Amino acid sequence: MKSIFKEWRQYLLENESPDTSQVVKLVLLNKHNHVLFLKRSNYMEKYAGEMDLPGGHIKEGESMLDGLKREVEEETGLEIFRATLYTKKENIAYFRSVHEKGNIILSNEHTDHAFVDVMKIQNPSKFEKIAIEVVKDEQFG
Repeated sequence: MKSIFKEWRQYLLENESPDTSQVVKLVLLNKHNHVLFLKRSNYMEKYAGEMDLPGGHIKEGESMLDGLKREVEEETGLEIFRATLYTKKENIAYFRSVHEKGNIILSNEHTDHAFVDVMKIQNPSKFEKIAIEVVKDEQFG
């Protein structure tokens, strides 16, 4: 029953304010410096089936950090406590944080998740490239 109320609340919140063109993404590291990636559901209009970082569009009147926290909680069920802006590229702001606690509970936007050792990726996508930069900064920073 609690899940139904949570989903209804999420639906209401998502439909309150329109999305902006500003996107926020989170590079979430675990204790091994592996990065959380989510697999987008096949029904998604854009990038169906692709691996993605948690995040999405912020709402009008919402700060980037508040939008990030909302999007991450909606997509993973995780509460983010300490996120810092890493870089901005075009309309995407990338934040970094450490997975402190909580189990990942995926929304219907994603079908799977994994903490990935990005340093082993041969031909990285744009999100994987950002994740590699963050991990390198953690290791050598």
